[in-house]
Amino acid sequence: MKNLKNIFRKYKNSEVIFAKLLGFGGLIPFIIGLIILNFNINKSQVLEIVIIYAYTIIAFLGGIYWGVGLNIKVIAKRYFFISTLPTILIFISLLFSLSQIFKLIYLIVILNFFLYLEFYFFKKKLSKWFLDLRIKLNISLTVLLTLIILSMYLSI
Repeated sequence: MKNLKNIFRKYKNSEVIFAKLLGFGGLIPFIIGLIILNFNINKSQVLEIVIIYAYTIIAFLGGIYWGVGLNIKVIAKRYFFISTLPTILIFISLLFSLSQIFKLIYLIVILNFFLYLEFYFFKKKLSKWFLDLRIKLNISLTVLLTLIILSMYLSI
């Protein structure tokens, strides 16, 4: 408990603390999905719920870029365009009949592509704490999705 208090004292800004809690809290459904996949239940249905939730998370990334565009005024069109890409890429994946494993791999690629974009285009526009949070969340989600893929692959 002492370490948890130190984490919160490190940042005096309550918005930063709240953002971190929400960010890491957003990983809970993936953790629950991974745990449930190891029980003798309808794995396909659990996997579909995990995929839909991951689609939602990736579409949410567009809001980050939209917000940056609203705040900078100069070359905002670029950020507004980029803000639509997560939703467009998710929509494209819905047009094809893909296996659930391939959808998860596609999600991992999209997730890491947008982290790359954030460092390439937005590094100077986003605060350091936010970029650090994105790295930690991105790595965590990539690992969780990979474990989910392995869990499905090894159980077949």
